[in-house]
Amino acid sequence: MIIYDLSMKFKLSIYISERQIQLVTTMKNRVLALILILSILLSFLCVTVQAQDNTEAVISDSIYHIGDIADEPKLTFEYNSKEQAKPADYPEIGCEAAYVADPVSGKVFFEKNAHKKMYPASTTKILTALVVLENCDPDDKAVVSQNAVSSVPAGYVTGNLKAGEKLSIFNLLQALLIPSANEAAVALAEHVSGSVSAFAELCNKRAKELGCENLHFVNPNGIHDDNHYCTAYDLYLIARECRKFDIFNNIVKTRSFTLPATDVYPLNNRTFENTNKLLDPNSAGYFYSNCTGIKTGYTDKAGQCLVGKSMMNGLELISVVLGGKIKANGDNERFSDTKKLFEWVYNHYSYNLIADKSKPLAQVSIKNATKDTALLDIVIQTDIKSVAPVSINSENVVFETDLPEEIKAPLAVNQVIGTVTYSVDGLVYTTNLVAKTEVIKKPYWLYNLIVVLIIVILVIIIISIRNKKRKELENERRRAYQNRVSGRQYNGRRP
Repeated sequence: MIIYDLSMKFKLSIYISERQIQLVTTMKNRVLALILILSILLSFLCVTVQAQDNTEAVISDSIYHIGDIADEPKLTFEYNSKEQAKPADYPEIGCEAAYVADPVSGKVFFEKNAHKKMYPASTTKILTALVVLENCDPDDKAVVSQNAVSSVPAGYVTGNLKAGEKLSIFNLLQALLIPSANEAAVALAEHVSGSVSAFAELCNKRAKELGCENLHFVNPNGIHDDNHYCTAYDLYLIARECRKFDIFNNIVKTRSFTLPATDVYPLNNRTFENTNKLLDPNSAGYFYSNCTGIKTGYTDKAGQCLVGKSMMNGLELISVVLGGKIKANGDNERFSDTKKLFEWVYNHYSYNLIADKSKPLAQVSIKNATKDTALLDIVIQTDIKSVAPVSINSENVVFETDLPEEIKAPLAVNQVIGTVTYSVDGLVYTTNLVAKTEVIKKPYWLYNLIVVLIIVILVIIIISIRNKKRKELENERRRAYQNRVSGRQYNGRRP
């Protein structure tokens, strides 16, 4: 009976111990599950905060907003002539009116009575050419009318065109712009508008669209009329628009050409030289190797006129001189003044690199970034070239940056973080400052997860140690009980 009671107590003790172990194991699993759930929640919370940080934006007046990814380089500029310095050796010329500017930026280098109404003479023909190019295919054919031939007064230049001839628009433009054939202008005007008066209205309308405010033409060739006038600035605007046509640019720099034979005129002897002496290597004193056009003009009342164009080391110029004279020594002011102005500009100004995108503009410290990416090189998105005085280059150009007081990670390559503005003798360029490399945000969610995992491991270790101690204690109790039972059974055994 005693042995039975002890056996039952031993089994009950073993059952209780096993039950305790099961409870402890279940509790351990629950703790682990709870910890894992917490760690996952912390991870998502950290990722959400990062996404919210990415959506924060600082509104900027630059091309891109701060935080945008600059997929392509963009650049804006504006021109303020009041901020432009005037060189001490500003040239003096004889022509009554003049204007010289860069057609790309609009930067003005020289002007004299640029908005005074003047007679343009045959420089009128550049507007005629523009309107024709905008309304005709160069391969189209036009018929030279009797009116075109007979409308040219004695003493004015002709291309020896014959009534009834059918010539291409391209050939007529050559005759118009190279030898300054006046009947070619009328033929083109009639082809486009049906009459000279209708074409003149079309030209005046187009000039108004270009910004010409003091221009009024009554014919397509510049034959004198008191009601036919414009300004040097107006002619600059027209020439600037004409340069968009390659066919125009090629014609106005051509030194000579021959009109093709036709059914009406079967000879190939109509060869003409360009009236622009700046294009002629044999014209001593006037030839200018950088000249690329455009058109001369002359009447007794208009004087010597020339719309010129040149290109040197990337800097293009358009010049207009009106009301020139031929001096007693034979010097024609329209050529000598134009050449003087071209040379003066190129001696004082150049088209140079003022900002290099390959060179970091600054290095800034980024908040919340990893150690390896915390210092960021900021760069511009595009090289900037500018017309500037020869003394200004990328090493001494004046610039001003606009950056937030605090820049936070993460940042992608080419992500906009600010703007930079360069001021170059009246020209103001603005572009974005972007991240040269990726900036990685400190992975706080990973740190939290590591901490959680460490806690989990510690809990498991503690539970394991406690379970081990319980097992050792249970084993000791079991051995003690077995020893006691064994001793009692021996003592109660009969001899």
